[in-house]
Amino acid sequence: MQLSLTQPCFSGTLLMLAVSSLLWEQVTSAPNYRMSTGSLYQRVVELSHYTHDLASKVFIEFDMKFGRTAWTHNLMLSPCHTAAIPTPENSEQVHQAKSEDLLKVSITILQAWQEPLKHIVAAVATLPDGSDTLLSRTKELEERIQGLLEGLETILSRVQPGAVGSDYTFWSEWSDLQSSDKSTKNGVLSVLYRCMRRDTHKVDNFLKVLKCRDIYNNNC
Repeated sequence: MQLSLTQPCFSGTLLMLAVSSLLWEQVTSAPNYRMSTGSLYQRVVELSHYTHDLASKVFIEFDMKFGRTAWTHNLMLSPCHTAAIPTPENSEQVHQAKSEDLLKVSITILQAWQEPLKHIVAAVATLPDGSDTLLSRTKELEERIQGLLEGLETILSRVQPGAVGSDYTFWSEWSDLQSSDKSTKNGVLSVLYRCMRRDTHKVDNFLKVLKCRDIYNNNC
């Protein structure tokens, strides 16, 4: 009798978990390029928000674990390797920018992270005190940024056929990530994680404006 009373509750719990898992996969999965442009915008905005949240968590986790050994390097306030990419500097400039220009600069920023992320993953994998969580989250960041980049390139090809983002891939600190000096290596990683959090936040803001403008005619 007890089994018959508890079984429905257990089944209901499993169903809720299954639905929750499905919804989570829909938010974090790469966009489906057969979607309408409106649906694709919705998906990339969701993915962008998730990616920025993940980048923030990774930065915080790394800073709590390795912040002391990276402290000296960070005193120099090293600029982000994407700092040379021209972007709108305030809300007014963002809203004045053309939609295709915001798409292009977002694509350029994400492209600039493709090469560094490969080296970041390799460097984190060799950290003596690194955690499996830090490594898996960093690998996921690489996947999410790639999926977001492909989604934005699809949208740009629809709104401006033949257009491409500027190819900006300059990054010169890969050798420091291979350094045997713990302070140097951790300092570079700290800067990169900080910059990744900054850049994913910037792209997230651009995409929210684009979605509001191009899908809802600024009625947000």
